[in-house]
Amino acid sequence: MSYKLGMILSIAFMMAVLLLSGDLINVSIIKNSLNALGLTVSYRISSEGQLSAGTEQLIHSYGATFKLEDGERTAFRIGDTVTFYLEKDYDPFVLQKQQMRISVRRSAVIGYYIN
Repeated sequence: MSYKLGMILSIAFMMAVLLLSGDLINVSIIKNSLNALGLTVSYRISSEGQLSAGTEQLIHSYGATFKLEDGERTAFRIGDTVTFYLEKDYDPFVLQKQQMRISVRRSAVIGYYIN
């Protein structure tokens, strides 16, 4: 009889552990996705010299938002360093009660990848 009670209590503990590990895995996946997107966006900004409509469309297709560190400029000069943030919202299972905002900070040097 006591093993049944122990099993019931362990199921509740295991559910909490599974939900927490699910949150950690999802945050890791989102962070890695934003890292890869940041690399692509950095390359495109560097080669195009501006934040083009195609790059904005790529960012929004991933469900992310783009924010420049120093304002809302969209055209830059050769040699400028552009620092930007890519952010995405996540609704966690047990980490927090409200929505989390996961972000990465990247930079691009304009004209570095010119062919």
